[in-house]
Amino acid sequence: MVLRLSRSQLAMLSAVILTGVGLPALSADEVAPGEASAITDAPPVEKKKEKKEKKSKDDKKKKSSDAGKAEKSDAADKSDKADQGDAKTQESASATSASDDPNRPYNDGARREYNQGVELHQQGFLNQAIAKYRAAIGLEDRMEEAYCNLGLIYAAQRNYSKAVEAFKKAISLKPGNPYTLNGLGTVLYAKGKLNEALENWKRAAEVDPTFASAYFNIGNAYENEKDNSKALENYVQAIKVNPGMADAYYKIGVLFAKQKHIAQANTMLAKAVQLAPDAEFVTEARKQLNTIEGSLSRTDGAEPQVKMNIVAPPAESN
Repeated sequence: MVLRLSRSQLAMLSAVILTGVGLPALSADEVAPGEASAITDAPPVEKKKEKKEKKSKDDKKKKSSDAGKAEKSDAADKSDKADQGDAKTQESASATSASDDPNRPYNDGARREYNQGVELHQQGFLNQAIAKYRAAIGLEDRMEEAYCNLGLIYAAQRNYSKAVEAFKKAISLKPGNPYTLNGLGTVLYAKGKLNEALENWKRAAEVDPTFASAYFNIGNAYENEKDNSKALENYVQAIKVNPGMADAYYKIGVLFAKQKHIAQANTMLAKAVQLAPDAEFVTEARKQLNTIEGSLSRTDGAEPQVKMNIVAPPAESN
C-alpha cells in the first residue's frame, strides 16, 4: 500500500527531518575533538620564562580552541545544509512517488473542469464540453473518463479519426472500461471496420456481462449482415440483462414480423412503444402494429380457405 501524504503533511515531515538530524550544537566552552590540552611531565622553569611559556601556551591553546570552534561551526553549517538538501530530496521523492501512483485521487482542479464538462455535454454544448474535458486532461493526463467522453462527442460530430484517438487513449489508461470499448466499436463500425467493431463490443460484454448496449450493437451488426439468427440471439441477450431496453424490443419485433411470426411481433413492438413512447422508432413501430392489427382482424373474420363442394344425392329411381 502506498502512503499518501498531503502537502501539509509533507511540510511537517520535512520539518521533522530538518530539526531531528545533524550534528549536535557545540557550546562555547567545548573544544574541538582531538584538541584537548595534554598533561605533560616537563620539569619546572623560572617564573618569568614559565609565565611567558605559560602565556604562549595559553595563547596557542586559545587559538587552537578558536580554530576548532570555527571548524565545528563550519561543519555544523555544512551538515545543516546537507540535511536541508536531503529533506528537499526526500520531499521531492515523496511527491514524485505520489504522482506516479495511478490509483491516487484526481486533483480538485481536474475534477472541477471534468464535472463542468459533463454538465455542458449533457446540455448539448459539445464544443464547450470539449474545452472543459481538455482542461481537465491538462491538469490530469491520466483522466481516462475525460478521454472517453471526448471520444463520444467526436463520434457524435462524426469526427471519427479524433474519436478513435480519444477512445484508444482512454483504453490505454483503463483497458477494462466497457463504455470506452463500446464507443470505440461504434466508431470503427461507422468506418466500415466490422470485425474490429465486433471485437471491441464482444470485449465490452466480456468485461461486463450486464452491459446491454454491447449485445444490442452486436445484434444490429449481424442484422445488417443478414444473419438474423445471431442478431436475434444478441437482441434477446440485451433485454435479458436490461429488460427496459426499448430499442431491443423494437428490433426483435421487426425480425419477428419479417419471419411472419405475427403474434410475437405484435407483442414485442407494443412493448417497445410502451417503454419508450417518445423514441425515434415509435412512428415506424406504430405503422407496423397497425399493419399487424389489420392482418389479424382479416384473419379472424375470413371465410375458410378450403371450399367444400357438396355433392347432391342421386335421384331416386321409379
